[in-house]
Amino acid sequence: MSEGAANGPGADGTGTIGPGTIVAGRYEIGEMLGEGGMGSVWEATQIALRRPVALKVIHPEKAARSVSRERFLREARVASSIKHGGVVDIYDYGEHAGVLYLAMERLSGPDLRSIVDVDLPPVPLARAVGMAAEIADVLAAAEAAAAVHRDLKPENVIFDVDSAGRERVVLVDFGLAFLAEETDRETGRLTREGVITGTPEYMAPEQCRGEAVMTPAVDVYALGGMLYELLTAHTPFEGDAAMVISRHLFVKPKPIRDAYPEREVPGAIDDLIGRMMAKEPGERPAARQVRDFLRGFEPAAPARMSGRGEDATRLGRAARMISVGATTERPPPTEAAEGVVVAWEGPLDDDGRLALAANGLEVVMLEAGQDAPEGVAALMLLGASVGEVEARAAAGLPVIADAPKGDVARLSGLLRAGAAEVVVHGGELAPEDVARKVWRAVRKARRR
Repeated sequence: MSEGAANGPGADGTGTIGPGTIVAGRYEIGEMLGEGGMGSVWEATQIALRRPVALKVIHPEKAARSVSRERFLREARVASSIKHGGVVDIYDYGEHAGVLYLAMERLSGPDLRSIVDVDLPPVPLARAVGMAAEIADVLAAAEAAAAVHRDLKPENVIFDVDSAGRERVVLVDFGLAFLAEETDRETGRLTREGVITGTPEYMAPEQCRGEAVMTPAVDVYALGGMLYELLTAHTPFEGDAAMVISRHLFVKPKPIRDAYPEREVPGAIDDLIGRMMAKEPGERPAARQVRDFLRGFEPAAPARMSGRGEDATRLGRAARMISVGATTERPPPTEAAEGVVVAWEGPLDDDGRLALAANGLEVVMLEAGQDAPEGVAALMLLGASVGEVEARAAAGLPVIADAPKGDVARLSGLLRAGAAEVVVHGGELAPEDVARKVWRAVRKARRR
């Protein structure tokens, strides 16, 4: 790696990047293209070749963290391992004066988010199917390379136009990706069990649970959600992050023909989305099957009845090669198949809400003494006195309280005061314990 010019980043000890900066003696910085929490992306020119590139750099304070450095390197290696025109080309990777940089193909087109959102009209059927087919083709190539993106979303899909004016779909930002068959520190997994990564609206159930081992099925799930959004302008599940994660875990997406009948989406496409978003990874089709289905789909063909009987769908030859009938999912291991809403009074941070969502609980936060709103199934009073529990339990809503381990007097007092359940803990509540107690209280209340 070149030593770089005198005006390169870090020459003043700050690692500052800006227009005119020379990075590693090879790249001249132009205008900023975008910025995020980890770093920024700049227009740049590869000096020796006069080639336009996009230069992604990591903020120096982030670059000092080993996990950030490893993720950045892994993004370059994973993207480089996929041989497909729909993956952004990586030209170079390196470090100069404390700044990590990644030189890649500069793309000129907009991202998918610019054409799909709640304030934009749904994408016409033929175009939506064509877009999803091209994305599935890229995912099929990624699967062949044993690569998993893990953060597929409209912001990470770019529509680029080549010199001949042809449009191509390009996947970017492999920062959360890994090579599924690798376990070494260079390209393997950096995510610990129980750590949730991804974007909630497009996360597969196994991501919501924080599982460390991911398969290409997570990308198929995300693509199913994106196709749903293309056709309706809405994601399958909406709400705050905790609510969305809970629904990914326990609720089947409502078919488009039921949620948005005015869209007149063919049953075959609707059923395919349902299979792509199956709760179990093994029940989802492979990316290549999705691609072949969508490429064989004939919007202009005469209607053909789907396996669901009443739904007119249009099927081409390739489409008929993959079963898209209604899925039969195994019931979840808890009664939380539809989730439960619990009103929560007491301290709870965002990580706690996400952990509770992963255990089937949607949380509505209350101020001290505030009445629980309509629709909640139980009330959690964290740190409440015995008297407070007694007063709130008298209103009829199941109340769950907490007690330190070994505090028999508080435990018995809470139960006498009418607490439906008490979570006993050693100083920190375990989400699975709270979920178990809430569901037990709800079951008892429903039997009354």
